[in-house]
Amino acid sequence: MPIGAHVSIAGKIYDAIPRARALGCECLQIFYGSPRQWRLVSYPFGDLAEFRRRRAEAGLDPLVAHAPYLVNLGSADPRLRQRSIAALAHALQGMDVLRGLAVISHVGSAMGRPWPEARARVVQAIRSALRESARALILLEGSAGGSLGGTFEELREILDETGEDRRLGICLDSAHLFAAGWDLRTPAGVSAMVEACDRTVGLRRLRALHVNDSKAPLGSHLDRHENIGEGTIGRAGFRAIFVHPALRDLPSFIETPGFDRAGPDRKNVQRLKRLRAEARRAEAHGGTAASAAGSQRRRREEAAAR
Repeated sequence: MPIGAHVSIAGKIYDAIPRARALGCECLQIFYGSPRQWRLVSYPFGDLAEFRRRRAEAGLDPLVAHAPYLVNLGSADPRLRQRSIAALAHALQGMDVLRGLAVISHVGSAMGRPWPEARARVVQAIRSALRESARALILLEGSAGGSLGGTFEELREILDETGEDRRLGICLDSAHLFAAGWDLRTPAGVSAMVEACDRTVGLRRLRALHVNDSKAPLGSHLDRHENIGEGTIGRAGFRAIFVHPALRDLPSFIETPGFDRAGPDRKNVQRLKRLRAEARRAEAHGGTAASAAGSQRRRREEAAAR
C-alpha cells in the first residue's frame, strides 16, 4: 500500500512535488485549482510539464486530485449543479494532462429532496463531466452518513445507473467509514466492512483509500478527521487496514489536521509507515507460525496413521 498525503499546490503547481518528498510521500493527492472557489484555474503549459517531470523523478504514483469542496452533484439548484459539473470536468482534464489516475469527489447533498431524484441528478452530472474529459477516473468518496454516498447501497445505485464501468469507481475514507458505523478498530471489523463493500459494490470498484483517524465516535455520522493514532480508530485499526489482503495494495492518502494543525505532515506519514511495517511483520510471523503448526499437525496425523 503506497502511502501519500494531500499536499498544497501554493506557489507553482509543481511545488507540490518537493513538498510531497519532504513529507515522505510515495503517492500524491492535490487540488487542481482552488478548493473553495468556482474559478477554474488555467496553468501555463511549462508548469504542467515541469510537474510531470518532477513527479516522474520522484516516483510519486499514483497521482489523484480532490474535487473542490463546493461540488454538489446532487443539488436541485441548476446553477450550482452546472458549476459542480464544470469544476469536476476541469479537475478531470487536469488529471488527463498531468497523467494522474483520478479525481476523488464527494457526492454532495440531496438538500432535502428524495433520494431517487438526487441520484438521477448525480448520475447526469457524472456522465456530463466524463464526456468533457478523456481518460482520468471519477472516484466517488463515501461519506460519514450525513450526506449522499453514506452507504454502500447508495454508491452501488449511482454506479449501476451511470452505466460507466471503465472510468468510475469509489474511494473509501477510514474516518467516514467509522463515523458511518463500521468499527475498524479490529481485523474482524475491517473484514466485515470489506465483505459488505465487495458484496454490494464490488472490490474491483475500490481504487483508493483516505486514511484518517476520527475525532468523532463510532456511528456518529460526523466527518471529523484526527491525526493517525490520536483518534477513536487508533493505531490497531490502521494495522488491521494495512494487513487486510483486499486493501493492502491500494494507494492511501492522509488528510489529517497535522500535529501543528497546518495539514498533513511528515509525522503522520511516518507513523502510517511504521504501522504498515508492523502489520507486515505480524502477517509474516503469523504465516510462519501457521505453517509450523500445520507441519506439526501433519506429523501427528502421519504418526497416528502408522
